[in-house]
Amino acid sequence: MGRIDFFLGVFLLSLFLPAGAPGFSRSAFSDGSTRALAGTVFAEGNNERVPHAHVVVCDDGGSPLQETYAADSGQFSFEGLRTGHYILRVEANEFQPAELHIDLSFSSERGLTVSLKPTRPPSSSLPTTQTVSAHELSMPQSARDLLASGEKKLYAEKNPQGALRDFQSATQQAPTFYEAYYQSGMAQLALQNSSEAEKQFRKSVELSQKKYADADIALGTLLLHHSDFAEGEPLLRQGLASNPQSWPGQVELGELELSRDHLQPALAAAQAAAELAPQQPIVYRLLAVIHLREKNYPALISALDSYIELDPNSPAGVRAKELRAQAQQQLAHSLTGKTVAVK
Repeated sequence: MGRIDFFLGVFLLSLFLPAGAPGFSRSAFSDGSTRALAGTVFAEGNNERVPHAHVVVCDDGGSPLQETYAADSGQFSFEGLRTGHYILRVEANEFQPAELHIDLSFSSERGLTVSLKPTRPPSSSLPTTQTVSAHELSMPQSARDLLASGEKKLYAEKNPQGALRDFQSATQQAPTFYEAYYQSGMAQLALQNSSEAEKQFRKSVELSQKKYADADIALGTLLLHHSDFAEGEPLLRQGLASNPQSWPGQVELGELELSRDHLQPALAAAQAAAELAPQQPIVYRLLAVIHLREKNYPALISALDSYIELDPNSPAGVRAKELRAQAQQQLAHSLTGKTVAVK
């Protein structure tokens, strides 16, 4: 599991805040001047994905700023970085550490490839570092090679059209290869073909009989953002039942419950997301909206503090500081019976 995280982390960044949330709006948290850094960790020599690598973003002086662990698919991502130069450090068991210098002065970097050199020959190290489902292993080797090639083109080389051709070739060779249909949906999303993406996700869900969490969460999220709650919600919940470690899925569930004013379930989902992804600013933005609805100003201030720590100087961070000051004022006046509008 884990391939969905890259898509949802980007997709939900602009869509998760409910339009009618009192005191908050999507424009209030616009991230126009911040940068994102995302990529995939591969084993040098055979391009197999390396899961659970420790990834640290440092400033240009080498001081750590954010850290995370790569997903099963080898993918990692960071949000809310300021413009500038960074050092990326990556370590994994049985691999030599790597250090890359990254320039985010002009744009985000979402297709970085990190190649780690094994400390042992690949044949002895890879079985302990890669996670591949039994179903994927049952597919023809040529189809699996096409899947790996397409994933590299999509996530590392930012070539969704080329990736889509590989995924389509994989499904032609192996018509039941639902992992490849799912990746075709990802490529279609990158090409901004939402309707085609839905078809590919739906095919993956059908072939897997709703037992492939990545596809369930992807299709469920897409349908929910098209206001198809009747089908989207069960799929999202099914995916999370299979993979409760999907922090973007938990964020999506929290937003769904919040839209219905179900504050306790929304809070539970948001807190689960925070435990899974404590370095993701989007999690604290959702928590802030929930605590504002609750009028829980101490918790709101805490959520805003966490957000500001991760994203202090963007327009969204500046707005968060303003909201924090208003919430602090409301908290100070609550004992006197006065009300200060947090807006």
